[in-house]
Amino acid sequence: MTCRIKIKLLFTTILGCLVVFSFGQTAVIDSLEKEFLTVTTKSEKSEILEALFSEFQFNDSEKALEVALEFKNLNWSSDEEYSRDALQSLNLVGIAYMDLNQNDSALFYFQRLLEIATKNHDSLFMSKSYNNIGALNANLGNFDAAVKYIQKSAIIDEATGDKEGALVSYVNIGSIFIMLDANDSARYFLTKGLNVAKDNKDHAMVATCYLNLGVFEYKLENFEQAQSNLFGGLEHAEAINNHDLLSRIYHNLALISLSQKDYHSGLTYDLSALIAAEKSGLLVNLVSAEIGLARSFEKLGRYQEALEHYKKHTVLKDSLSGLENESVFIEMQEKFKSEEAYRENEILTQKNKIQNLEIAKNAEEIQNSRIVIFSSIVGLALLVILALTLYNRNVIKQRANQKLQDAYAIIHEKNVDILASIDYASKIQEALLPTKENEKLFKDSFFLLRPKDIVSGDFLWYAEVEGKKIIAVVDCTGHGVPGAFMSMIGNTFLHQIVNEREVTNPAEILTELRRNVIRALNQKGEGVNRKDGMDMAICSYSSSTRVLEFAGANNPLFVVKNGETLEIKGDKQPVGYFEGLEKPFTNHSLEVSKGDCVYLFSDGYADQFGGPKGKKYKYKPLKELIFANFQKPMSVQKTVLIDSFDDWKGALEQVDDVCIVGFRIA
Repeated sequence: MTCRIKIKLLFTTILGCLVVFSFGQTAVIDSLEKEFLTVTTKSEKSEILEALFSEFQFNDSEKALEVALEFKNLNWSSDEEYSRDALQSLNLVGIAYMDLNQNDSALFYFQRLLEIATKNHDSLFMSKSYNNIGALNANLGNFDAAVKYIQKSAIIDEATGDKEGALVSYVNIGSIFIMLDANDSARYFLTKGLNVAKDNKDHAMVATCYLNLGVFEYKLENFEQAQSNLFGGLEHAEAINNHDLLSRIYHNLALISLSQKDYHSGLTYDLSALIAAEKSGLLVNLVSAEIGLARSFEKLGRYQEALEHYKKHTVLKDSLSGLENESVFIEMQEKFKSEEAYRENEILTQKNKIQNLEIAKNAEEIQNSRIVIFSSIVGLALLVILALTLYNRNVIKQRANQKLQDAYAIIHEKNVDILASIDYASKIQEALLPTKENEKLFKDSFFLLRPKDIVSGDFLWYAEVEGKKIIAVVDCTGHGVPGAFMSMIGNTFLHQIVNEREVTNPAEILTELRRNVIRALNQKGEGVNRKDGMDMAICSYSSSTRVLEFAGANNPLFVVKNGETLEIKGDKQPVGYFEGLEKPFTNHSLEVSKGDCVYLFSDGYADQFGGPKGKKYKYKPLKELIFANFQKPMSVQKTVLIDSFDDWKGALEQVDDVCIVGFRIA
């Protein structure tokens, strides 16, 4: 067991991505404590206490100190100052005091450890003491002294071949150089630590080194290099299922995406950070994940969801603050324990001198003890007052939380009513719009619709007029309820233009539809409503002439013909208000043959985030997927598209409505 301190100060303002790990291991602790009651030998008890210290070190610092002191009482005696377990007891007690910010006591034990280890030429504990004294100086802001001590530790580790110890030293030195803005030195030592971690095949430390390098490059605004390092850490964190590291890595990937204004990617990473944080059980990770989600939803204009996550962040942050207030009370108590332990050790090491003191000296010591006791009583009284104050604050906070819970219950009830209304609206939408394949229109065809929410802003529309089959895939602005309203407007106008006025030219249909949308929404180039409209792919097919006509508003058409996939691009303008000069839509004509396949779609499939790195699917893979399966029946192609979409999306949220239509020329 190495038990070296790993510095807790790297980029705490960004995410606190430190080489410190915490796991919920209550079952392991219970098992060790039961086993301790059954063993009888000193070596067995020491081994179990050392294991318990490792379990408590990053979860319960107070309990870790109790275990360390028990380990010291078991292994330390004035008659036998040198033994590995005796030196380890000094090491563990020093680390426990440092974790409780009892720096004076920690320094005493580390210096005592260094003195005895140097006297007995014990290179392992010399290295540990140098490293720990360096870490203590770093936490106190004495960075020059910290580097000096930790470099001594690294030199010893390199000479003795202790790769694990050298790894901790390299990472700590790199962290300190970051604080000193010595970027070249910081990058050198962090990279050196990464290489050693890879040689040791230590997934946790490899992931940690990549995480530190990623946040370091983020600080320098080297976003591409930062992402590369974080993805490297992601691979190793996933290999050992370390949810603490996964949450921190995803949170930093989200920060980078927000810096680059890629808000959809940022949202995806923040959702992954929340999932990992919940599994880690660490409150500080949940606080970071909730504020990250709130920021991402706000950037995307999803203010209701942003508000919900801000509320959750506030509640969690208040809980964390409550724990911190309790820790102040505990630390004040531990201060007295620390001083008592300090005096106990002084008594042990100075036993012979005390025996030779004169009676007058003993009387003076007794008087001093009385003064200490009196001071302790006064201090205890102050602690009681502080405890009552904290208790009163806790009662006030509980009342505020109850009010928040009551407000949440009201919001939940309203959400149930709203969802019921939206669900009913979806049934109306299904009744007015096509939802299934029409064999009379095209014998071999499929229609795939996957709404993001209950109701959809994407819809399919078709008709048959004057011997021509008209089919369109429409993508309205937004999704959910706003998109559904736009879909009803689009359906009504298409019916008037095609069925009532018998316009069959796709470009003319789009042009006329644009006029109607601008007129209906009163779009004059000012205000929010100027952005409302539709993207569309629409085609007209005559079975007598075998001519396929197509026009598109931002969306393209795919045709698989003669063993290759043709892409016909639409015009770069929507059906609605468009800043600048509105141009007529372009009508494309193409002769098709029996067996040719035609595909129309919205952008929801290509824009979906997923895969191993949480990126967009994009159009090129979609085109390749269609070409690889076009010879299969359309019903089978639909299944392939659904399975591929679900595999790519995985556990991530669907970002938009998805609509795809395919048909084969008979």
